[in-house]
Amino acid sequence: MLRDLNSILDYVDRLNELDTSDVSPMAQVSDRYGVDQAKQGSERFVYANREDVLEGLRKSLPHTDALANAPDADEDFFRVPKVIER
Repeated sequence: MLRDLNSILDYVDRLNELDTSDVSPMAQVSDRYGVDQAKQGSERFVYANREDVLEGLRKSLPHTDALANAPDADEDFFRVPKVIER
């Protein structure tokens, strides 16, 4: 494991030698969602932060209706097959 870690760190050192002054910064996949290209810096990513308000949201499916469509359920919960064994 030590050899692998050293290999990774060596590679990071090699990457740090690259001149990235002409490379524009990237932030995850933000540009994929139609962000205004004319905006600069953090202004391009303001859509990611919004107030947490309930206005305008649709109501949740009633609990009984959700359970009625379940292939297997009891009075309160969905039943699912066991996937982890000890």
